[in-house]
Amino acid sequence: MLSVMNAAEIAAQSYDITKMIRMGRVPAEVKAHVDLSGAQAHMMKQGVMVIPGSNDLLDWFNNFDVYRILGKRFRSGDKGRGSTGAVFHAGFLRHASRLQRFAKDNNARFLIGHSLGAATAQIVGTSLAIPAIGFASPRVKFGAGKLKNEHLVLNICRADDLVTRVPPSEAGFRRLGKTVRLVSKNTNPGMDHSMDHYIGALKEHVSAQGLPKNWP
Repeated sequence: MLSVMNAAEIAAQSYDITKMIRMGRVPAEVKAHVDLSGAQAHMMKQGVMVIPGSNDLLDWFNNFDVYRILGKRFRSGDKGRGSTGAVFHAGFLRHASRLQRFAKDNNARFLIGHSLGAATAQIVGTSLAIPAIGFASPRVKFGAGKLKNEHLVLNICRADDLVTRVPPSEAGFRRLGKTVRLVSKNTNPGMDHSMDHYIGALKEHVSAQGLPKNWP
């Protein structure tokens, strides 16, 4: 079990950790890390695996129907079939497939992801039956059929974050697990995707119906 606020702080720290590792400095709290052609994850103490994505909304879109994921362009309707037979957005499945082995090999006990990392947390969490929290979670699964381990996944999405609206539900995509919407009294167009603004909204707690203090 992990507190939602602690998970948010770890997600925010993951970006600084990534910068430190690129500079050749591995923080003491990082037990293992991986970077597979841009798909990054850090294994922290107690088996917590954190998956950064992008703090910048502008990194996401070529336009509102084409997304940049790991250097490749994917359209809203692009699909791929996962190992369980479920159909996912192809770009998110590509990212998750690169990190699932790392989670398994390092005996991950909890997943935390932000942005693209939240997409992977949903897919890997359900595939390996690992509790997961995603912040700024996009929609990953095509079709309404429920997967076995969806009850382990929590998604926290600001109502003013565009990434949480892609791919569009009209195209048949949805998030896995439980979704809680954060409504903040402060809006920052073009910036509300960042973890700093998610933490700010969590502290305000203006409106977040169904938000648990801890997960799972």
